[in-house]
Amino acid sequence: MTSELRGPVRVGIVGTSWWADAMYLPALAEHPAGRVTAICGRDEGRARSIAERWSIPLVFTDASAMLASGAIDAVIIASPNDTHHPLTIEALGRDLHVLCEKPVALDAPQAIAMADAAAARPHLVTMTPFTYRFMPTNRFVKQLIDTGYVGDPYILNLRYMTGYARDGAYAWRFDTELAGAGILGDLGTHWLDLARWWLGEVTAVSAHADRFVSRDPRPDGTPYQQAEDSAVILTRHASGATAILQMSAVCWEGTPFGQVHDLDLHGSAGTLHVHNDWDTVQEVRGVRAGEPGPAGLLTIPDDCWDSAPRDTVHNTYRHIFRRTEAMTRAWVSAIAADRPADPDLAVGSRVQQLLDAALASAGQGGGWQAV
Repeated sequence: MTSELRGPVRVGIVGTSWWADAMYLPALAEHPAGRVTAICGRDEGRARSIAERWSIPLVFTDASAMLASGAIDAVIIASPNDTHHPLTIEALGRDLHVLCEKPVALDAPQAIAMADAAAARPHLVTMTPFTYRFMPTNRFVKQLIDTGYVGDPYILNLRYMTGYARDGAYAWRFDTELAGAGILGDLGTHWLDLARWWLGEVTAVSAHADRFVSRDPRPDGTPYQQAEDSAVILTRHASGATAILQMSAVCWEGTPFGQVHDLDLHGSAGTLHVHNDWDTVQEVRGVRAGEPGPAGLLTIPDDCWDSAPRDTVHNTYRHIFRRTEAMTRAWVSAIAADRPADPDLAVGSRVQQLLDAALASAGQGGGWQAV
């Protein structure tokens, strides 16, 4: 163990998955106000390998030991969903700033307890990393809605098609005991967050869920309840708008990144269409009410790109999350500046409540659930 480090915000990471390696560690490698000082993983060899590659001084195999070490000021919780609630509560109790992956908990009561614990410590900065808020097309849609391009939003249709669940291999994300939900938690929370961000608060939810691919047993051979791999959520908003949110992890798109996002938004004053093929196309088209169609290509403003490359979507994505004041970097900067970050645990908790309502609806044949 090294002595206590001084200077920048000292960050610990719980989790050694490819996501931690691709998203969080690169984002903080050159951050002027933050430094990763500790990493925790159940596989000590993998944790030490990552620590050596990223020059992280401390390695732990027990998250509680890392939280109690005095070597960190803040923690990123990027471990399986069943760990989110206990680790967040423990971290906040130790006066640590928290970034917790979504979905933030296994159910709404856990999420509410997490948000309440954070609210009781307003000097601590929390974040729930809803990544797609920060992509240029989605930021532009937010601007267009806020400046009246579509007028009063009527109908939003969001589609997220990907194929990472097609092979039927065991994955903890489809094990309800560990994940709480399947595709509804993994991808549906992103879409619920965007719908709420764009259209305002959700008042009711309806959902239908499917499991098209049978999955392998757990590595130890024990059975488990397999979660959904495809779903549709309907939302009603206080504004009067409605949304149809569709997501599936068993679709073949044939693109390099294996996923496609599409959006249609119709309102009193106009219409928007967004297509992101996660290869080379990330575009927004629009047409105002009374104008002839089809919708024309709209120029995404420079402030939405934030200097990111525009050649491929993956290059845009990597730049935004590794080099700009988005998500992880914004959270650390907020800690250093003693100001709140957004979206925080309160947002994550509210999205978890919407997720619970969607799961309840799907389990009861799709009836509306007031939220």
